[in-house]
Amino acid sequence: MATSIPERWHPLSRSLHWLIAILFLCAWGSVELHESYQRGDPMRSWWMVLHFSIGLTILLLVLARIYGRTAHPRPQLYGGRWQRKVSLSVEGLMYVVMLAMPITGLAMRQFEGDETLVFWLFRIPALVQENEGIAEQLEFFHKELIWNTFLGLLVLHIAGALWHHFGKGDATLRHMLPWGRNSQGS
Repeated sequence: MATSIPERWHPLSRSLHWLIAILFLCAWGSVELHESYQRGDPMRSWWMVLHFSIGLTILLLVLARIYGRTAHPRPQLYGGRWQRKVSLSVEGLMYVVMLAMPITGLAMRQFEGDETLVFWLFRIPALVQENEGIAEQLEFFHKELIWNTFLGLLVLHIAGALWHHFGKGDATLRHMLPWGRNSQGS
């Protein structure tokens, strides 16, 4: 039995898309705000606990989104063959990066020998032997390589959505919006 192509993303996918986007902004904001405080200031630590907690939440939500993608087909891809390939490549790489950010962050904490407090509710203990060399490598991947890759992919993702909406006038962007009509002519 063939699966029909839906007109819009499934509500789970749309909800998780926007929630994850908001949480990435919050994770970025929390790590930036932590820099506003001197070492030893309790607020500096408070912002980092929030950052770690949001990162773990993002990891769980991205896994839920991947599961949702297996259960619910995507809407039609618009554009030429090369555009569809670029779109799928950017999307796939974004999933890899969204998983890699929190995993490398948590692994960095582990190799620093630090437990991770999550929303002030429970702690993830350090389960591996402290290794500052590995922690530094993970920090580079987390803060420099993966974050900058994420920003580049995000620019491509947003530019593609805006190009389809304003340049081509198709329903690509409307498929993911949480409000409004979704038909081709709306």
